[in-house]
Amino acid sequence: MTDLPTNDRPGTPRRRDIPRSRTWSLRGALAVMVTLALAGCVGIPSSGGVIAGGLITENENFPFAALPSGPQADSTPSEILTDFLQASSSPEDNYEIAKEFLTPAAVGNWRPNTSVLIREGSGMMVQSDEATVEYAVSTQASVNSVGLYREDRAAATQQLTFGFEQVDGQWRISELADGIVISRDNFEAAFAAHALYFFDPSYRYLVPDVRWFPTRSKVPNRIVSALLGGQASWLQQGATLTAFPLGTELSSPVDVTSGRATVDLSDEVTTSSSLDKARMQQQLETSLGTLSVNTVTMTVHGVPLSVPDPSASGATLTPPVDSEALVLQGDQFGFASTDNFSDVPNLSATIVALRPRAVTLARGQSSAAVLGADGAYLATTADSAPLLVDSRANLADPSIDTWKFVWSVPTDSAAALRAVGTDGVVHDITSTLPADSRVISMDVSRDGSRILFYLQTDAGPKLKLAAILRRDGVPTGIGDQIDLPVDSNTPVDATWVDDRSVATISTSDNGEEVTVFQIGGPSSSLGRADGGVRIVGGNGTDQIRVLTADGEVLQRRTSGWQSSGVTATVLATQQ
Repeated sequence: MTDLPTNDRPGTPRRRDIPRSRTWSLRGALAVMVTLALAGCVGIPSSGGVIAGGLITENENFPFAALPSGPQADSTPSEILTDFLQASSSPEDNYEIAKEFLTPAAVGNWRPNTSVLIREGSGMMVQSDEATVEYAVSTQASVNSVGLYREDRAAATQQLTFGFEQVDGQWRISELADGIVISRDNFEAAFAAHALYFFDPSYRYLVPDVRWFPTRSKVPNRIVSALLGGQASWLQQGATLTAFPLGTELSSPVDVTSGRATVDLSDEVTTSSSLDKARMQQQLETSLGTLSVNTVTMTVHGVPLSVPDPSASGATLTPPVDSEALVLQGDQFGFASTDNFSDVPNLSATIVALRPRAVTLARGQSSAAVLGADGAYLATTADSAPLLVDSRANLADPSIDTWKFVWSVPTDSAAALRAVGTDGVVHDITSTLPADSRVISMDVSRDGSRILFYLQTDAGPKLKLAAILRRDGVPTGIGDQIDLPVDSNTPVDATWVDDRSVATISTSDNGEEVTVFQIGGPSSSLGRADGGVRIVGGNGTDQIRVLTADGEVLQRRTSGWQSSGVTATVLATQQ
């Protein structure tokens, strides 16, 4: 078994800025990769969240790129496979050059756009007989046909088999699975994340659904087609909504010129209300925002679609929070910096009187979920006394959503989740969370559409994310759960960072470590925050704060986690 070669064969990819000839094409999204160790073709693992949607079938057109060559004469099967893996880096014309390594029958059967498997380290191959080569690849992440990224907790090895036949005296690949394989570094260079946006059930907030597409590969078409195809399965069941009528399709390629996109849609949109047209336009403009699109014009068969009041859809994108830490200091509760402290108007005194152990401040700063000595409370700026919503013992820190429902759950029973509104009515929340797991933390997202659980189970820590299901705004259950790839460290706390990422703090032999998880993207370490017992998010990773057991509030700097100069007995969450 040998490492997969990358540049020791004739015809190694070459950079050229020349027009396309009979054999060569210009390919730009992968231009940074002169030596591409792409591996063969494999399907996406069947476990985990499965997302419904159409296949990516568009051809690629890149202005510059690495140029893989076609097959070299008299190559062995192993050499053919090595060069094929390199050639499959170039997707222009639906992988035209890669298909030169296949038999005519295999060309008709191979679907390269079905999946992308992201390999870790070098692939290994061995020729088991004259016409068979086995390729072993270690992988921890993948992307499916509609651009949804999945990362597993640990890498696993997959064994791929390639069959060969001779065509006119030359070896060609006759048997292979669908999809391609790409190294981690090359994936990060060749693919980019794009958030599709859907509405929460109130239409007050936009909720992201992140997809990954090859850079400069007709990305506007891919984004719009994926948006029309609908949200990921875990965000369905009414948890998020789209303004586009069922069956709406892209009628012609998206044109983007000087920040303005023209999106030609099928007839279904013509009967939509004026408000829904405004919502469709907002979905398109925010989803195309990663391409510096400022304005979208919708057309139907080339005729502009009238949107009487585009501003009618004013859903909030990425709800911001105050940049200062929200803390309890002695008998004061409010926003603190090294030289300033300010109360939350009409609410701080109420919260302090509850002797809080944990606080989550709702958007608008007019209410809060508070864990006091007697249980979970809903505190408001109204003249009425705080409402005790859950008096059960051993509660996890409560959370509050955009509808002013306080969420609570005992740490020893994840299945006993409930939500209580301002009327005091208890709503038991249906879920499939493991009843015997210990709840470390439970946090509702700032847009009120999703909920995050950090659990300790017999199988180890679990970081689970689910959509909140509602009926007329009242929470009734949580939808399908997706697992984020936490390690085996002892869980301490978790938080929402922003609408697209969450973070955890956990304890290992080396101390307390902070990790950020992109929802629909890779995870990354933010280093050690020694002594950390609580973590809260802010406006991005630079605003994450950690409270230590000594009452020091840490903030991440260039050189690591450092004291912010603020001390606290409680570090509160801002929604």
